[in-house]
Amino acid sequence: MKDNITLIGMPGSGKSTVGVLLAKALGLPFIDTDLREGLLLQELLDQRGLDAFLDAEEAAIRSLDCRASVIAPGGSAVCRERAMEHLRALGRVLYLRVPLPELER
Repeated sequence: MKDNITLIGMPGSGKSTVGVLLAKALGLPFIDTDLREGLLLQELLDQRGLDAFLDAEEAAIRSLDCRASVIAPGGSAVCRERAMEHLRALGRVLYLRVPLPELER
């Protein structure tokens, strides 16, 4: 197991925001997997559909090979078992639990 910290949670749960702050506090690099193929994953979903979106997200996650970093994958990373297996192999996976009313705000 490597010594990364991955933050998972619903879209809008603060993975990127918390990830940047955590990485800064720990003096570690921050990796956000939402930016791939020159598009935001939401743009990929809108333009190419759900399967292409999930495939791209899984590929982005499975391409990670890092140590001592804070990682924020897309919110649907949990939809692909191989993506989650890879994240668990990279280190700790922490779930940011945010109540639905807070997400809606």
